[in-house]
Amino acid sequence: MAMIEMNALSTVLCGSFSAKVFFPEMDKLELGENDYDKKYPVLWLYHSDGGSSMDWLCTPAEKCAVENGIFIIAADVQHCLCTNMEYGPKYEEFMVKELAGICRNNLPLSDKPELNWIGGVGTGAYGAVKAALKHPEVFSACIAMDGIYDMGKICERAKHGETVVCHNEESLKAVFGDIDHIKGSDNDVFALAEKNSSGRYYITGAKGSAYQKEAVELTRILKDRAVYEETDETEADFSCITTMKKAVAWLCGR
Repeated sequence: MAMIEMNALSTVLCGSFSAKVFFPEMDKLELGENDYDKKYPVLWLYHSDGGSSMDWLCTPAEKCAVENGIFIIAADVQHCLCTNMEYGPKYEEFMVKELAGICRNNLPLSDKPELNWIGGVGTGAYGAVKAALKHPEVFSACIAMDGIYDMGKICERAKHGETVVCHNEESLKAVFGDIDHIKGSDNDVFALAEKNSSGRYYITGAKGSAYQKEAVELTRILKDRAVYEETDETEADFSCITTMKKAVAWLCGR
């Protein structure tokens, strides 16, 4: 098993970024001496707000990459809800466009949508689903583990003085700008799911979680494009030990 840390300059973010790259050992990859004709599937991962790409070190990400013969890349997406911030960096643009280009210049990664998948946990699952729905030309499938999806509800709670998913009212305004009209916007994954008909989704909801009903509702809207599984693991565990292995195996058709 192998893992490297990538640090590079992002012009979209106007600064450097860090990403963890998990992949099979070199003797398991089909790499020629002079070229890299074989391009590998890649799963792009989002951590939850309040975390970092380091969180994935506590999961079986490395083992999943080896067992399935794929690359798994997790970048730091900071405190942005995986969104093009109204007052801050354009993280959705970075993850969907720039990061892929940087990584493909350095690693044997496929640029075919059918071999590019996206996933996340917690608010990272929200970002992953949003990216998959908005960019089917980039991602063909998504795994969303113990997701937190209803940003309209999050914003309403914050307006009443609560700190939710590591955000308060002002920080949510920095992300979304107008937090009074999330419903029906491009930041509403339920509305996006109603309008978009592409992609396939593996959605999990932790039994008894405060956000399980949101995962069930999203699955209902996606209809036969989505698979739902109830689990005993929550995003707060920072583990996804069992869930992640099943989800990646589903992506790879195993």
